[in-house]
Amino acid sequence: MNRLINFVAVFVILFSLGSCGSKDNDDSVKPTEKSKILVNYPWRMSSVTDLSGNTIAPSLLNQQTKDIATYMDIQFLANNVTKALEQKSSQVINGGTWYLIDNAATLDIAITGFSGKFGVVELTNSKLRLKSTMPVGGVDAETIMVFEPVIK
Repeated sequence: MNRLINFVAVFVILFSLGSCGSKDNDDSVKPTEKSKILVNYPWRMSSVTDLSGNTIAPSLLNQQTKDIATYMDIQFLANNVTKALEQKSSQVINGGTWYLIDNAATLDIAITGFSGKFGVVELTNSKLRLKSTMPVGGVDAETIMVFEPVIK
């Protein structure tokens, strides 16, 4: 049970790194090519890099980030619902909403009262790269979270 609670906390912390904001941008409700790609399949974090693309060693990442990469897949649904799925069982751990805003340059994720805005660096059928600030070696740094599709 503690492990499940930790997973939920990890997901909430990761996606609450951004600031709160309203969704009064009309682009957030219109399907775009990028939003169609995003909902094709769940996404799994494969690595975290610095802004130059150099992979950050997992030992430098905090436990929450390591747990997301190890235990969770993120699924985006066409109705703007997002779910954190446990990788092995595909059970829903947590959920909320998502919107592509700012002409699809920002992914805004709101999870049960928390929200985070992540810069969309790349979104293709084979890769999702999101810019975020997170602890690296105990110091906050701008990073790129790299996700790959989970095709079963």
